[in-house]
Amino acid sequence: MSDLKKVKICLAGNPNCGKSSLFNNITGLRQHVGNYPGVTVEKKEAFITRSGYEFQIIDLPGIYGLTASSEDEVVARNVLIEEKPELVIDVVDSSNLERNLYLYAQLSELKIPVIIAMNMTDILDSKGKQIDYKKLEEKYNVTAVPIVASKNKGTEELLNVVVDVLNKKKEVKSVSIDYGKQINEEKEIISKMILEDSSLTIKYPINWLALELIKKDSYALEKIEQSVEYSKLKNQAEKSNAKILALFNENIESVFADKIYGWIISVVDDVLSDVKAAKKDMSEAIDKIVLNKFWSVPIFLCVMFLIFWFTFTCSEPVVGWFEAGIEWLSNFVSGLLPDGNFKSLIVDGIIGGVGGVLGFFPLIIFMFFAIAFFEDTGYMARAVFIMDKLMRKFGLHGKSFASLLIATNGCAVPAMMSTRTIDNPKDRITTLLVTPFMICGAKLPIFALFIAAFFSKSSAQATWTMFAFYLLSVCLALFSGWVFKKTLFKGEPGYFVMELPPYRVPTIKSLFLKMWERGWMYLKKAGTIILLMSVLIWAGLTFPQVDEDKLAQQNLSEEEIASVQMEQSYIGKLGNFIEPIIKPIGFDGKMGIALIAGLAAKEVVVSTLGTIYSMGETDTEDDEAVNSLAEKIASDSNWSPLKSIAFLMFCLIYIPCIVAVAVFYREAGSRLKWLLVLFIWTTILGYLLSFIVYQGGRLLGF
Repeated sequence: MSDLKKVKICLAGNPNCGKSSLFNNITGLRQHVGNYPGVTVEKKEAFITRSGYEFQIIDLPGIYGLTASSEDEVVARNVLIEEKPELVIDVVDSSNLERNLYLYAQLSELKIPVIIAMNMTDILDSKGKQIDYKKLEEKYNVTAVPIVASKNKGTEELLNVVVDVLNKKKEVKSVSIDYGKQINEEKEIISKMILEDSSLTIKYPINWLALELIKKDSYALEKIEQSVEYSKLKNQAEKSNAKILALFNENIESVFADKIYGWIISVVDDVLSDVKAAKKDMSEAIDKIVLNKFWSVPIFLCVMFLIFWFTFTCSEPVVGWFEAGIEWLSNFVSGLLPDGNFKSLIVDGIIGGVGGVLGFFPLIIFMFFAIAFFEDTGYMARAVFIMDKLMRKFGLHGKSFASLLIATNGCAVPAMMSTRTIDNPKDRITTLLVTPFMICGAKLPIFALFIAAFFSKSSAQATWTMFAFYLLSVCLALFSGWVFKKTLFKGEPGYFVMELPPYRVPTIKSLFLKMWERGWMYLKKAGTIILLMSVLIWAGLTFPQVDEDKLAQQNLSEEEIASVQMEQSYIGKLGNFIEPIIKPIGFDGKMGIALIAGLAAKEVVVSTLGTIYSMGETDTEDDEAVNSLAEKIASDSNWSPLKSIAFLMFCLIYIPCIVAVAVFYREAGSRLKWLLVLFIWTTILGYLLSFIVYQGGRLLGF
């Protein structure tokens, strides 16, 4: 039985403060990624042991305050209030103290010990500035530890302070903000009322609850509903709120913010000093080029091209090794098992299906690595800023492009979840509707497969093909946004304000952690959804079974018998049923089945084709029988470069996977209207553009 004392510690901080880097430094690969109960906000946590304690480290969403104006802030506040952590580490960007200390001031009101991890002290030093940590603690009761999370400096010292605080060797005192005579008087009146109900004092910090009631915060009002003092508290909260509004004649949140910033400015002026001449600001110098109105967009396009070049060029030999390994496994298992349905299930269904997707795993992780590199340098934040001006011309703004980047960087699901940071409801729904057009990590294997089959004479050709489809996906998103803004959501888009982080040199550890985290999600999907769908597709192609002996007596070859089996199977009949609908865009029944299966997860398009082509093979000594899936498709007369482009066009546009659809429905306010718009628009646009590509290409002689 373990004698470790369990301690819950929350990591809080503003976006781009280096909180995730510190979390990775503390936890390494021991982190768990999930979701907070009842919401789709990502939850990261990890358990580590240190000095007789088991720390449960919770990485809260990046927030600017606890006003609960966004779902991220709601989640962070609820964890801090409801779960009652023993300690909070507030990660602060030391080069931007005035903005970052606002969250610290609000955290202090919760009466939970708060230690500041004063991050980016190297940047502060380059500016010729220094913080007097002794004065900060002795005069202002602020406990702070200098760190450089990007270089993993100061992490051990920070954890030592945490242990000292838990062991009562070091005291973390509470910071008291002076809100002025009028607010303090109202706070005291409400605090005395709260003290009369022990059920409130046990659950909530008295000062915090009193201040939130003065603001008439809906969360605070909800928490006092069961109190015996509810009527008195509610009436007093209304009186206090009205009195403060009458005295200051401005928004009550602004009144409180002014008081907090007054305290922050006095602290910063006292503890921050110039000690030497500032070094040249490299971020500012780089931004003069990167954010130049003439060069910014070309540079962004070059960056995206470089990502795809790195992905296809560097992953090519590793993809070859993976494909060879999967082919070897298929042959090995095939020789091991006796003929029959079980062998077919393992070799054709599971290895043929899942293996087709896993063959592109190296390509996926190489792309994740490249994107993580530009994320960690600080460039991707600039990309959002750069695209804001272009997005506004199409009725969107920078936050919309941030969601599109998240989709490209992994999955449409977190991209849709990220739209909750968009304040304007019309802009939010528009962004939700256009996000599925991006080439997410799930669609990437489809593009990789057909590029390998028809457009891979050189890595340059593969790169340019992928880059062209990426540009097309952005253009489709912009066009769709423009259509929606002209029809469904008329009006100007909201304003977009963001802070640009300084440029940093990425650490290898951080890059590999991000690459592994996103790659692991891909592998988990291969072992769950894709595996299940591969088995179902195999069953649909296997049953009902034809009488092979009878067909053999008709002098049919093994290839012809396999073709008859596929034709007479459940999936074959479904394919024959839908083929007339999709024939005008160049697709046959097998392609249609792959598209339908792709509604479960886009990677399933590849696994379905893998199963279909695996079951179409015969057991011969011909080398063609062990070709990669891309080679099988390239040698199939039913495919052509033109058909593959039309197919990729449709895959790019048509209805997203079922998980993305479910998240879309929720994020769009659970309104069936927007779900119908998504279905109708993606289906019609996908079919129309595929029709134009295929029929137009045929007219031009392709």
